[in-house]
Amino acid sequence: MSIPSETASTTSSHLSGNQPDLPIPITGARKRRRSSFLDYGGPNSINNFASSLKRSVNYLSSSLGSIGHDATGDADASIDGIQGRSPVSLASPGVPVTAETPLLAGGQQKSPASYIPAVETVVFPDSTPHRLARVRSPLAKTVPEAPEASEAVPTKSTPLQTIFNSINVLIGLGILSVPLGFHMAGWIPGMVCLLLAACSTQYTAVLLGRILHRVESVRTYQDIAVYVYGRSVGYFILLTFSLDLYGAGVSMIILFADSFSALIPSLSPTMLKLLLCTTLLFLNLMPLRFLSFLSLSGIVCTTMTFVLIVCSGLWKASQPGSLLHPMPTNLFPTSFLDFCFSLGLFLAPWGGHATFPEIFSDQQNESKFPRCMSITFSFCYVINALTGIVGFLMFGYSIDSEVTRNILLTAGYPASIKNAIVIMMGVLPLSKLPLVCRPIVTAADKFVASPSRSKCSLPRKFLNRIIVSAVYLASALVITSFGKVMSLLGSAICFTVCITLPVLFYLNVFKNEITATHRTILYLILVVSVTCTIFGSVSALIR
Repeated sequence: MSIPSETASTTSSHLSGNQPDLPIPITGARKRRRSSFLDYGGPNSINNFASSLKRSVNYLSSSLGSIGHDATGDADASIDGIQGRSPVSLASPGVPVTAETPLLAGGQQKSPASYIPAVETVVFPDSTPHRLARVRSPLAKTVPEAPEASEAVPTKSTPLQTIFNSINVLIGLGILSVPLGFHMAGWIPGMVCLLLAACSTQYTAVLLGRILHRVESVRTYQDIAVYVYGRSVGYFILLTFSLDLYGAGVSMIILFADSFSALIPSLSPTMLKLLLCTTLLFLNLMPLRFLSFLSLSGIVCTTMTFVLIVCSGLWKASQPGSLLHPMPTNLFPTSFLDFCFSLGLFLAPWGGHATFPEIFSDQQNESKFPRCMSITFSFCYVINALTGIVGFLMFGYSIDSEVTRNILLTAGYPASIKNAIVIMMGVLPLSKLPLVCRPIVTAADKFVASPSRSKCSLPRKFLNRIIVSAVYLASALVITSFGKVMSLLGSAICFTVCITLPVLFYLNVFKNEITATHRTILYLILVVSVTCTIFGSVSALIR
């Protein structure tokens, strides 16, 4: 089915105000497909939840962005096609997107019709606020005829889907080291630190949302950095995210080896790490659309691990490892060095700010973002706090860097519980490690790509994946402490990305609107964050 150019021209003129009419042919309009039980629930149907989850996974896998590279390089990692947004890129810091802004930064100019795939045609109801509607462009997408609101195809996340995607980003391996954080800091300072970590990171996530609402030309965390401080800072963000992803990957390899070697002592940790890195080599060759489905298993595994920890504590009636007869614990830290070490452990579970800007942009109603963040961080705080409390009560002073390792090494638990934990710890790295590595290998592909070709050759891609897997293996062989990796990531990376930089961005963008009291509070947060970064990083390195 096709629409005459006169109709498309009239619709385009209506969308762009007094902009000149452009004859934009639209073909292949979306046909209304037969509904199934997966479509029941409207915007919150199972199909729409699956689509929203897939987009959130792509945010994680492309968190390195494309600083200094062509944004159209990797089709599998492209977010624009999944989001249904125009491929607008940040032409230069501080320049808003207007009708005259090229839709693709760099490259050859294409005809207007080439930007309008009819299959992605979407109609937003008038009651749904959306900030892209404020961008007036003669190249705006048009529709042959406006369907009723009930028939509109939702390509943005509802508040419930936003909460689900945000929880997917936050819930991860950091939860396993929270019991160690309580032991290092003691009950009273530990509970205070975990609560402050949740509140401060929730607040800075909302600050990022305010910046994105104010500056319409930015969409990602890197875009904000480039807009505020210039492209050189964008490279610093690129390096920071690379180190974050690198550390997360190493921690997953350590967790995998520790879990299997604890249950089966005959298996060498070195051989287990070699096995996982070899598997990673082939998983990195798979398309992102396949890996995105593995992420759901990661959420299930994390939730089931928490349930298994609680069940283990209730099953065992004697110390150690019992909730019925808890081990001795400490109210306060045994040393200042231990307290500093715990700072990174308490902030490590909250490292999702690299993807929150794109989750914000993916919402149907951006005004609900603060409420979504409040629910998300409240839920994650409860899960992290309960895991820390249960694990610390079960093992007390003998708590390991991973509470699951304590369970596997302690006698008295049913074999079924131990086997289930090992399965969870095996699936978790396999589900998330390829997604963590994807931005790194994609950046490597772009770096070694031939100047005469837009894509990296297959032999070079394979070589890049061998190098990345080898680096991960070497690092996991040298660094053997899961808790040390978590503490260093939390102190050096999470404090910087999740608290320090968002506050600096906000102070710059809203410098003429912030009250003196608000400015003082923000500077106080900055001082505390930088101080914790320094002391936490040093303690993680020397302990």
